Amino acid sequence: MEITFHFGAASHPVSWILHAAYGSHYGVALAAAHTWHERMIASARNGTPAGGQFVIAVKDDAVVRTDLIFDADHFRRHQEPDDCSWLCQFQSFPLAIPETVKQTVTEALRRELVDVGFLIPRAQWEERYPEQAEMLRQFRQAMQNRLGPPEDEGMDAP
Repeated sequence: MEITFHFGAASHPVSWILHAAYGSHYGVALAAAHTWHERMIASARNGTPAGGQFVIAVKDDAVVRTDLIFDADHFRRHQEPDDCSWLCQFQSFPLAIPETVKQTVTEALRRELVDVGFLIPRAQWEERYPEQAEMLRQFRQAMQNRLGPPEDEGMDAP
C-alpha cells in the first residue's frame, strides 16, 4: 500500500503537523503543499519566512519520494538539535497510522532537515547556542524538581 502524507511546520519548524493523507496521489499533495506555502508567505506579517511544508510518499514502510519546501537559508541562522523527539505530530489526525510508518516518515523528515543544515548534532548545537542549551538544562531541572524522580528511580528492586 502506498500513502502520501503532507506535513506543515508548526511555528518554529521543530514540530511538523500532519495536514493530510492523499493515498497514492503525490502530485495532488505536492500542489497542496506549494499552495499552503505560498499562502503562508503572503500572510506573513513579521518578515519571518513560512515554516515549511513536507510531502512524503511511503510504500511498504519505505520512502518512495519526498519534497521539502523550506527556507533553509533563513532557518540555518537558528538551528536546532537533531535529536528532537517531537518532530512529526500525528495525534490529531483522525485515521490510524501504523507505528512503523510514523517512524519511517519522522526519520525521513529528520534526514531532510539535517541535509539542509537546520538540524545539527546536539553537541554542536550546545556549542553554538550556549544560552539556549543552559535554558533547556534549567527547564529540565525545574521539571524534574517539580515532578520528582521517575517512578523506577529511588525504589528498591524486589
